[in-house]
Amino acid sequence: MKKFLALLMTLAMCLSLAACGGNGGGSDAPANNDAPAADGGSDTPQFEKQTWKYTCSATENTCWADMGRDFGQMVSEATGGAVTVEVFAADQLTSGNQTEGIQGVMDGTIELSAHSNIIYSNFDKRLNVVSLPFLFDSFEDVDAKLDGDAGKAVGEVVESMGLHLLGIAENGFRHPTNSVRPIESVADMAGLKLRVAGSDLLNAEYAAWGANYTNANWSEVYTGLQTGTYDGQENPLPTANGASIQEVQKYVTYWTGVYDCIFFTMNGDLYNSLSPELQKIVDECGLKAAQNQRVLEREGDQEVLAAWKEAGVTVTELTPEAAEEFRQAAAGIYTDPQFVEMIGQDLIDAFTK
Repeated sequence: MKKFLALLMTLAMCLSLAACGGNGGGSDAPANNDAPAADGGSDTPQFEKQTWKYTCSATENTCWADMGRDFGQMVSEATGGAVTVEVFAADQLTSGNQTEGIQGVMDGTIELSAHSNIIYSNFDKRLNVVSLPFLFDSFEDVDAKLDGDAGKAVGEVVESMGLHLLGIAENGFRHPTNSVRPIESVADMAGLKLRVAGSDLLNAEYAAWGANYTNANWSEVYTGLQTGTYDGQENPLPTANGASIQEVQKYVTYWTGVYDCIFFTMNGDLYNSLSPELQKIVDECGLKAAQNQRVLEREGDQEVLAAWKEAGVTVTELTPEAAEEFRQAAAGIYTDPQFVEMIGQDLIDAFTK
């Protein structure tokens, strides 16, 4: 009887051990019940703790910074808190220098960057393609091109710089403002002293439209407009509004003449070092964050437009005939040997055919 009872006890212990063995591995596999999981499931990959720095040109209270926070939240949730993204707006990590902000991501001292194609074109002039005159005629056209073959083509240029492109976000159409008169035709722009972002392409465009353009640091523009050093400037509305430009400008022309995108990138070596599972998360979250940012930018654009109208700024929207006049005035840029050589005919064709 004692031997029989002992046998029963041994059998019961074996059954109990079998029922508790839930890790799916062999008897030597260690349990890892404390490791974080992306969705709490036992089959979810475990990720190394990492902190990534995100730098962008715009200030803390803009959708540029929101994109970094949005991306960080999504990646953190998808990795069970293993990956943290720290947002450094206004290029704090490089004392406000946008070009050095991009250089830091290329060098690997910064992990993530969101900067305008105009700034990226300092490293590869082909990226000026996005700023060609009247390249897009609507936000729908922007989405169709940047989310299609043209976006893939320009993305290859970005990635040739040792970067990984997570998504293409938006700075928006650059609308000219001034304190002299409404701009309803090419003749109205003639002779106006306009501060233009420092770009050979933008300079050529505004010269073709008859403006007396000048380049100056953005930090100097408000005072220059206030004192009459410049008659006007050109920028996306949220950017101009953030600098209170409407306080020293009477007129804005709301048009599709020049467009800016934002390249949201990660250091290429870092991306290549990630596991396939983490790469998938990063790509999905980066694309989603960029798409979300476009929505926020466009909402902000319309909010600023309405607020400026209410504040007494005269808003001019070009008639189809006036828009065509501006388009034809700058059409020669598309065949100018200087810009064809700079950008490349293949890349121009990707956006125009």
